[in-house]
Amino acid sequence: MKIKRIVVKNLFGTFDHDVPLNTEEHITILHGPNGIGKTVLLQILNSLFRSNYYELYRIPFSRLEIEFSDRSKLVVRKKLYLDETEPIKAENSSYRELAFEWLKPTKKKVRYTVKPIDIEEVFSTPKVEHMIPELEKIDDNTWVHFTTQEKLTSEEVMSLFSDKLPQKRKDEPAWLREVLASINICFIKTQRLLSISFSQSVETERRTSVIPSVISYSDELAGSMQKKLAEYAALSQSLDRTFPSRLLKTDSKHVDTSIEELKVKLTELEEKRKQLIEAGFIEAEGGLDIEEITDIDESNRNFLQLYIEDVKQKLSVFNDLTQRIDLLIKIINCRFLYKKLSVSKKNGFVFTTAENMPLSPTKLSSGEQQELVLFYELLFHVEPEALILIDEPEISLHVLWQQQFLRDLQAITQLAGFDVLIATHSPQIIHDRWDLTVELRGRDNEEILNS
Repeated sequence: MKIKRIVVKNLFGTFDHDVPLNTEEHITILHGPNGIGKTVLLQILNSLFRSNYYELYRIPFSRLEIEFSDRSKLVVRKKLYLDETEPIKAENSSYRELAFEWLKPTKKKVRYTVKPIDIEEVFSTPKVEHMIPELEKIDDNTWVHFTTQEKLTSEEVMSLFSDKLPQKRKDEPAWLREVLASINICFIKTQRLLSISFSQSVETERRTSVIPSVISYSDELAGSMQKKLAEYAALSQSLDRTFPSRLLKTDSKHVDTSIEELKVKLTELEEKRKQLIEAGFIEAEGGLDIEEITDIDESNRNFLQLYIEDVKQKLSVFNDLTQRIDLLIKIINCRFLYKKLSVSKKNGFVFTTAENMPLSPTKLSSGEQQELVLFYELLFHVEPEALILIDEPEISLHVLWQQQFLRDLQAITQLAGFDVLIATHSPQIIHDRWDLTVELRGRDNEEILNS
């Protein structure tokens, strides 16, 4: 099931937006002037499908409709919540309910209402500091942020970190859980260059640090490659252990594979090995001289046939990761001037200058880091069938890079199989693909002009 259309009413008390998603080309671009709600629309979707009810309370809109590819519809409405012990404050999102309705063809409408979040209840759990390791509680309503040393109230913590805090309701119906879980959302925000690292010493003193995302992702990629190598080693050991017995069984069978067919298969394996060398998985070494294979008796053909099948199965472990690494290297090396990206199973990203000198990823320009981080996240952090929300991909990018963005994004969507919703101010990002755009306007379709 995929999202087909998004309708939001009374956003900021002013705007009504209707956004049909391009389900054929898998990319939809939101554009319009500042302040009309492009980024907020992404935030609404991210909050909804992550069950971040607190954030939904805070965003000012009155009605949200999500239409799905199976013709069903999820409706979210905000209603005033009357609390006899407190004065009514219509502008205060804490005094609003979220009413969910699920409509399916030929089925009865079902409803569920989420009452306002009880902040005291959320912070009553002793696991909050583990969920948000960069915070430390110093009294009932005060927290310290390790990195900034800023003191925050529980309300401020909830506002800043609501996506990390538990908000699931015990009475939440199964139908709502299933609907929200059916759409896998990945929100790629404007702040992409820094990551939070958390460690805990033996003395249980917690430490946090802000590290560049290019370093974090470089280490992550090296770890992913090492896991695949371990998987390859385990499969190789298993196949090698049973190879003699399987070979004896094939010796009793007639193999119709010709020498030319075996050569073709061996050539394909050599090409696969070259890909793995370029992707950083294996070291270059002398290859097999296939042309020397001229006359092979039936028993040796049996041996070669089984050998080819085993090697093909072993190398298939790397298929998906290799395709993603190859595309990342291709995109980056087509864009970055006077430097080259390769990948190492030990170090992850390896950059060299035009003079073949090593270059730390942190020495890349901010625009280069933005590109590397963005495309890495798209290639390695996104699951198939997901909906990717990208806010302002043009940040720190040269005009030529912006114009190339959609072309590279289309190559990634074809490989990874996901849909994308982009919010942008840049005509260069859109380039010549205005057919993918949805313009956000004010009421009565009157265009809002920048002042």
